[in-house]
Amino acid sequence: MWILKIMCGIFGYIGKGPAANNIREGLKRLEYRGYDSWGIAVLEDGNIQVQKQVGTISKVDSEKLSSKAVIGVGHTRWATHGGVTEINAHPHISTDGSFTLAQNGIVENYQELKKDLINKGYEFRSQTDTEVIVRLVEEKLRTEKDLVTATRLAFNLLEGRNTIILLDRNENRIIAIRNGSPLVIGIHGNEYYLASDTLSFADKTNNIVQMKNLEMVVAHPTGIKKFDAVTGKEVEVIIEEVDIEDSKIDKEGFQHFMLKEIVEQQDSIINAVQYTDEELQPLLDAIRQAETVYTIGAGTASFSAGQIAWALRNIAEIKAIDLKSYEISGYRNLFSEKDIVIVVSQSGETADTIEAVEIAKEHGVKIVSIVNMLGSTISRISDLAYYSRSGPEICVASTKAFTAQVAWGTLVASALVGRSGEYKKEIRQLSSNLKDQFTEDTFDQYRDLAKKLKKKEHFFVLGRDSNYYIALEGALKIKEITYKHFEGFAAGELKHGVIALIDKDTPVFIITPTGEQKADLLSAAAEVKARGANVIGIGVESNELFDVHLKTNNIGSTDPISNVIPFQLIAYFLGVELGTDPDRPRNLAKSVTVK
Repeated sequence: MWILKIMCGIFGYIGKGPAANNIREGLKRLEYRGYDSWGIAVLEDGNIQVQKQVGTISKVDSEKLSSKAVIGVGHTRWATHGGVTEINAHPHISTDGSFTLAQNGIVENYQELKKDLINKGYEFRSQTDTEVIVRLVEEKLRTEKDLVTATRLAFNLLEGRNTIILLDRNENRIIAIRNGSPLVIGIHGNEYYLASDTLSFADKTNNIVQMKNLEMVVAHPTGIKKFDAVTGKEVEVIIEEVDIEDSKIDKEGFQHFMLKEIVEQQDSIINAVQYTDEELQPLLDAIRQAETVYTIGAGTASFSAGQIAWALRNIAEIKAIDLKSYEISGYRNLFSEKDIVIVVSQSGETADTIEAVEIAKEHGVKIVSIVNMLGSTISRISDLAYYSRSGPEICVASTKAFTAQVAWGTLVASALVGRSGEYKKEIRQLSSNLKDQFTEDTFDQYRDLAKKLKKKEHFFVLGRDSNYYIALEGALKIKEITYKHFEGFAAGELKHGVIALIDKDTPVFIITPTGEQKADLLSAAAEVKARGANVIGIGVESNELFDVHLKTNNIGSTDPISNVIPFQLIAYFLGVELGTDPDRPRNLAKSVTVK
């Protein structure tokens, strides 16, 4: 079966109202999870009113929404099953209008279920797997009088990672079930928020109820109850007061979130290394006692993981190996209870990374995580959980979360050899340098470069040693935003095949370190220039081999962080020049919560 890696966002509200506006604001904060269409359903005058539209919820005028309703659910979608149409947008309403339902996830057996339901006489309006859940609940209501039981029984027939939220007209309540895709509840007095993450209601409350997989919640205006979704038995509701970092979801004068978040790195890298040696001590002890340290991640997080492994090997002389989350099954026979896995994820909900953690845990491996979302699945299933403290990252392509996790990993490596204080000093100096670098003069240089590059289709990035993963991440960042063909390579690959791709005026980016690897990178620059390449050097010093020099401010062990920022800026300004949306690149969403 063809499965997309993608996600959506769900939000429910019960309280004083207005429900529609509260849901709209929550969905705006969830829009990084999906932004091709949206839908809001509220209970008003005894009926469910549904409003759906293709496009982004952030552009919707709140005055066009209901002002009287005090209960409702909403959804922001990134299409998997069915095209981007109003009919396919969630939520989907039942035939009799008694309930409406939205989903985050993929029903892997939806074709079999749909075929059976059609044979029983059910009709379908949309192309979505979500409508299958609606009809399945209707089928269960033929024999079950209670919607809660019918929903639970229908849900247990679904295969795959799914979370649903349902608005019940008859009983004035919301029913939600979690399995795989995230769900958390916020409580503020008699107001209840059910959402895909805490960011969506961070401005409202820091009192939350965590939802485990295969748990169901039934929310009334008078309170909430939790149940085991398999057995139907009631389970205890535990309210936690957590330190949710709220941040106004606002561009603050920037044209796009991406540029704002690139600039915010001058502060986020400092936040990432605020851990004291005492706070790191359990991890330091575990690393020293481990036989092997594995770092894992997917996408940009995999390059963070690779950079962390590099720092552990080269700064602390620790046996550290980086793995791709989605390829971990090939290493499962090597794991033992003597090992540690350091898990890297921005959202903490990455499906293939969660599965990798589950495989490692089966072998008794100690799990350590570094994520950017408080209360996420990965942090909760870890033995030791740390946070990158980057604040909300709204742009789909990660920038500040990546550098924060690299900074944290390098801090850990430095702390292992008693150099944490020195590294924090280097980070503070880099932060100061970045404040001086993020100016209109700098941005103008990148705008001019973007104009020169916009008609090119093929680009190469060469790095080595501490900058190998930076070459990979730099190429990925520009691919994500510009849709151009950018490839990152280890500079040593040049003579072993890559050089055959170099043609006249091919742009080749060379990351030049200040240390012993510098000569090798300059040699690579000479080789590609001799074959007609347009050489763009990234580093502290310029060189006669460079057609363009993008200056960085490397401080000690901060080279990788300093050197990735030019690629982020190229991605942004080239994307703008090409007319793409840097915050919302095509076919991508922020967190991969299903396979």
